[in-house]
Amino acid sequence: MTSRPLRLCLALLLAALLAHATAQGTGVTLGFVGEIDGLVHGVPPEAAGHDLVALRTLDGVDVALATLCCDGDPEPRLRGDLPDLRGSHLLRPVASEELWPCALQATREVGFLPVSLWVVGTPAVLELARGRLPEWPGPGYRQLLLVFVDGDVRLTGTCVEAPWALQVDAYLRPGWNLLTSEVVGTAGQERVLLRSSGAADLEGAAWHWRGVSHTKPAGAAPQQRP
Repeated sequence: MTSRPLRLCLALLLAALLAHATAQGTGVTLGFVGEIDGLVHGVPPEAAGHDLVALRTLDGVDVALATLCCDGDPEPRLRGDLPDLRGSHLLRPVASEELWPCALQATREVGFLPVSLWVVGTPAVLELARGRLPEWPGPGYRQLLLVFVDGDVRLTGTCVEAPWALQVDAYLRPGWNLLTSEVVGTAGQERVLLRSSGAADLEGAAWHWRGVSHTKPAGAAPQQRP
């Protein structure tokens, strides 16, 4: 008969393997060292020749470069490695007030770093989202956010001071994670729910090109800076 601790370890291992395999369907593998390999939809013709994508912090520091190329695919393909950031001076306390519009609660102190993907030389970002991108984020819109933590932690809290109210309820595993930022509520009464990503969030998710001049601030955390 299997002992209770061993059964728990096996269950956690199975959950981690399922999460890893599911994330691969989005073109992203997770862990302390990860990888991106997926098609990018909606790249405009005038973007030809812009083949570098920077994984950039909120303060504008590039932690890695990925490539945006064709290789015979009908749409450009994004390829790059997610570096191991353990010990990096760029990590901040996960509940730092510099990152969030209000105080949040964390089950332990760990280092945390969110990144965005900027196409070098253009005013455009690449978003990982389900379905076609709306002109403005509205109720039902889900975007997947790429973050790194150096330990497991649960982060919770509710902010009402943001342009849109923000509710956070997320469990993060050590290494790279995908968090789901979902706009919920009704038109005119939207709020952003930031939570752990499940299989339903990852299914059908893909990379999309978005010009930042067309992006409406959605109050999604962590806070965006120019």
